[in-house]
This record gives sequence, structure tokens and C-alpha cells, in this order.
Amino acid sequence: MIKVEFVRVKSSFVGRRFGNRGSVEEFENVEPIIKERIENGWKFDGYIPVVQRADGVIDEISLIFQKDE
Repeated sequence: MIKVEFVRVKSSFVGRRFGNRGSVEEFENVEPIIKERIENGWKFDGYIPVVQRADGVIDEISLIFQKDE
């Protein structure tokens, strides 16, 4: 049986682009989350955007992990 888990990660504001045209957002701690899960036997299977603003900026993603049990 395959077990599936989702981990939600919110973006955070980092700053403004040159000329003040739009914001720069990042998803902090994504790599450590993925690394920890892989070290514990999980397979990283991708991500899906779960919250997106009207201007197209993704505010929150869900990391997808699978594990055979």
C-alpha cells in the first residue's frame, strides 16, 4: 500500500523587483523539508499550488510525498 502525505509551505515576501515592479516571494525551508522526508524513506513526488493571488503570485504550495508501507 502506498501512503501519501502533503506538507503545506507558505511563501514570504523578500522584497521588490528593480523599478518597484512587482514583489519577490520565496518558499523558505523547502529543501530541508524535502531532504528530511527523503532521509526517512519518503519519495518527493512534486508540488501543487494551493493558494494563488489574482495577480498570479503563488502564496502557498503543497509538497507531495509517497512511501510504500
